[in-house]
Amino acid sequence: MENRLLNKVIVYGGGVIGNLASLCLINNGLDVYQIKSDVNNTVDRTYALSPGSVDWMKSIGLREIFFNSLYPIENIQIIRQDSKTNFSADSVFQPALVYMVSEKKLMKEIQLKLKSHDIKIFSEPKKIIIENSPDQVRIELEKGNLAASLLVACDGAKSRIKEHLDIRKKIKNFNQNAIVFNFETAIDIEKNAKQYFLEDSVLALLPIGPRTVSVVWSCDYDIFNKLNDMSDSKFINKLKSIIGDEFLEISNISNKNNFPLTMVLNDKFFDKRVVLMGNAAHSIHPLAGQGLNLGIRDIMDFEKCMKSKQYKDIGLTGFLRRFERSRRLDTFEFSTLTTGLQWAFSSKSKFINQVLIKGINLLETKDNIKNYLIKKAIS
Repeated sequence: MENRLLNKVIVYGGGVIGNLASLCLINNGLDVYQIKSDVNNTVDRTYALSPGSVDWMKSIGLREIFFNSLYPIENIQIIRQDSKTNFSADSVFQPALVYMVSEKKLMKEIQLKLKSHDIKIFSEPKKIIIENSPDQVRIELEKGNLAASLLVACDGAKSRIKEHLDIRKKIKNFNQNAIVFNFETAIDIEKNAKQYFLEDSVLALLPIGPRTVSVVWSCDYDIFNKLNDMSDSKFINKLKSIIGDEFLEISNISNKNNFPLTMVLNDKFFDKRVVLMGNAAHSIHPLAGQGLNLGIRDIMDFEKCMKSKQYKDIGLTGFLRRFERSRRLDTFEFSTLTTGLQWAFSSKSKFINQVLIKGINLLETKDNIKNYLIKKAIS
């Protein structure tokens, strides 16, 4: 007897990863039921999309006009005291290292594409009740329930699905908060980003337009509280004391938002017929700007597994274990890299600081190492 649920998939989550996963599954011939929260996110975050992520999004049919609107970053300069090293797209024959986009613009484009497909949308239930068996997965909604061959959980770092399944996880609290905001400058900064590794914080300046800069300032709680309590004028003066006069006049600082920094790694990516993607599967420190790209690569690898044609039922343990193996190394490498960098650059040890400075100076003379790091980040 034919399993009528084979072609049906439930996607739990309405953020960027949830919507991209839904679009990918539809493009691969599956019937998608999407469950979304009725609460809209009011914070318009800025994302750095890798060239690999951009190429994949082109393959799922987003419009050319959208890609033409992305703002490319061609160079990133890393600064520690008087030591500097530069990462250039030219060195690896790429037009850009990353492409900057606002969350609202990205979501609008994905949702526009989803509207052209037959996708059934349901509201997130108040209580999570899942029947997750070897044969099917069923979730109870406020009115009725849904059954499918697979449930894809894309509901963020505080995933309700993951908590319900009681999947074990490792949590590292960096004891830091990130402050995010934009400002405008008096000069064209020419697609050049900067990342300052200070003694007490990490300050990333990412251009999102010729004269507009997106800022991610990661700092420990003491520094965060001091910065958060400053008046706008004192805050600008503090910012200028770090970046100097290179940007000339700083104006129109947007509302400052903040979020705590933690790393969450799960013991596994799936449980029976539920698979985790995006921040539900892994959450890392933002200093490498790879959080969203890791989630997109989850979807890319899942699609590669589907196209292997070895499994008619993508909810089977064998298929999901294959997907999990494809994601383990990538997730481990970036979580280890970001955690190690965060530890090293936040260390108060004079010895470690000297090692870092020597490392940055050495890196400036080793193009082969820099190019390897660039190729890893832009994939």
